[in-house]
Amino acid sequence: MRNIERILIGTVFALLLAGATFVIAEAQVQPAAVEQQATGNCLTCHPDFQNAWSSGAHGSATNDPIFNQAWVDQGQPGACLVCHVTGYDPATGTWEQDGVACQSCHNPVPANHPDEPMPVDKSAGLCGRCHSDARFGWQEWETSNHFQRGMTCTVCHDSHSAGLKSVEGLEAQGPSGLCVNCHRDYNMEFPYSTHSQAGLQCVDCHLRHFGASGDRDVHTMPDHSFEANLESCTTCHVDQMHGSDTEETQLAPSATELVPANGNGEVSETPSPVSPYGYAGLAGLLGLAGGMVLAPWLGKAYRQINKRGK
Repeated sequence: MRNIERILIGTVFALLLAGATFVIAEAQVQPAAVEQQATGNCLTCHPDFQNAWSSGAHGSATNDPIFNQAWVDQGQPGACLVCHVTGYDPATGTWEQDGVACQSCHNPVPANHPDEPMPVDKSAGLCGRCHSDARFGWQEWETSNHFQRGMTCTVCHDSHSAGLKSVEGLEAQGPSGLCVNCHRDYNMEFPYSTHSQAGLQCVDCHLRHFGASGDRDVHTMPDHSFEANLESCTTCHVDQMHGSDTEETQLAPSATELVPANGNGEVSETPSPVSPYGYAGLAGLLGLAGGMVLAPWLGKAYRQINKRGK
């Protein structure tokens, strides 16, 4: 009977501790949602799009700490807000909503929406309104074969999260999976190459920024011309450029091995958040063990209190 009592007390402890830990952990890893101030509430009908937007680069364009620090350092110029907020009025210095909001791409809003669908501009020109400076790689993009063939930014980039899309079945290849999805003929030969055997992927040579190291301007983007050039080679082979032909040479480690990348194909300095379920499970085990250890004293105290009450 006492064993059953100890198990019950331990279970109560485990549930209480696991529940409290889960609530705390989930609050810490849950991304802060940007308040929707626009006309209507997109979250009601489009929760997936809204959540992707609020936790992505567009939704956090005003709240991003890197932007805020750079903006303050430059004296908070209004020119930055033209792209980092929605509906900026330079005359009053006010704006309609933080971040690049829904109406930036879905505009004008129909008066009878949702009966009438929202308009959407998927053209590269829309992205180019902000991503037009040389720092964003727009000039290289206009010279690329992708641009010449009529591809738009949304072919590779998710318009709501502003991150890279993934291709079903090619997720393991990361950003290079997008390349393989279209360039299958090249991919038939590449696995047999020395570069592939060294662990290199498409982005290591065709998006030079992926191998970059050191400080860089926050607006710098990968080279969207997608042309491999001498700099692509010297990133790994700089020590071999003038070496003897008879010297034994080896490829340097893959850029993706030197600099880890996140799911969007961008260098990340922060690890992915741990699931709150893991914390809650561990806390539950500790609570169960602690409750069973304390059960004899708790049971005794409970019986004494119950006896006094009678």
